[in-house]
Amino acid sequence: MTTARILSVGLMLGVAGFASPGPVLAQDKTMAFSPLSLDIPAMQGLSGALGHFAEEAGIGYMTLDPKFDANTQAQQLSQVIETGRVSGAWAITIGAPALRGVIQRAVESGIPMVVSGRPGDYGFTEALPGIAFSDIDYEAYGTTIGRELGNCIAERLAGQGRVFFLGDTSGNEAAGITDSFGRKGLETAAPNAVIVAENLAKERLESQQKVSQMLLAHGDANAVYASNDENAMGALQAFEAAGLPTPCIVSGGGSDEVLGFVESGRIYAAAGFDFAGDAYQNFQTLLAMMETPAALGPILSIPIKLTK
Repeated sequence: MTTARILSVGLMLGVAGFASPGPVLAQDKTMAFSPLSLDIPAMQGLSGALGHFAEEAGIGYMTLDPKFDANTQAQQLSQVIETGRVSGAWAITIGAPALRGVIQRAVESGIPMVVSGRPGDYGFTEALPGIAFSDIDYEAYGTTIGRELGNCIAERLAGQGRVFFLGDTSGNEAAGITDSFGRKGLETAAPNAVIVAENLAKERLESQQKVSQMLLAHGDANAVYASNDENAMGALQAFEAAGLPTPCIVSGGGSDEVLGFVESGRIYAAAGFDFAGDAYQNFQTLLAMMETPAALGPILSIPIKLTK
């Protein structure tokens, strides 16, 4: 799953819970935000949050709307950078190759940017002055899910876990990395645990049906690695329908429904991306780079939020 896809389906922001962004900068500084599209309600929410941050920081703010078109995004950003209308920009990148030239012009103009991904996605081999790259650390994400499942097995099952592994159905590189490191995290935290069956599912009913079938062959299963919330809920329903004890379940995602089950103790933990924290992190980074645009920009990771 790409950065853009995750943000488009998972980001819902409010501004009330954020602290003041920090030191007030000169009034003549302005930032631009280029989302995927302002047709997405989550992007509207994010834009509103950034406008609040900018107001608190004492800088100007403008939102661009590329409407899912990579070339439009590049053209809009090029225009505000080349005309000197902005002092910095954050782009949730639609297509990295289209922004390569924009980034080069931003470096030449001393206009800092935060963009999605890593330098290699844009054809660069190293960090750049005034350019921060905001990436998703799928290794850390998968490790967190697997490690927390191992912790549950160690705490509740004396380390003897018999695991159903419900992997990511996306089939892309990110999914493979997540699940691979999920296995490693599980093995590290609960070395005696055994994965007795594996499957893929997208919907809750599908997950429930597949777990019910898996239980026919592995009635002694007692733990579930769930790549998403629907898998976690479907697995829980399958165990309960079979009259079996509630297993150790750890979910990737962290919907409100799943978090409610974590609070009640029926799901051990949920790991998800902290998009609100990421917005604040990216804004703070852009503020700092506006002050020192010649310094090499960092590679940021979207924070992972663990609830247990």
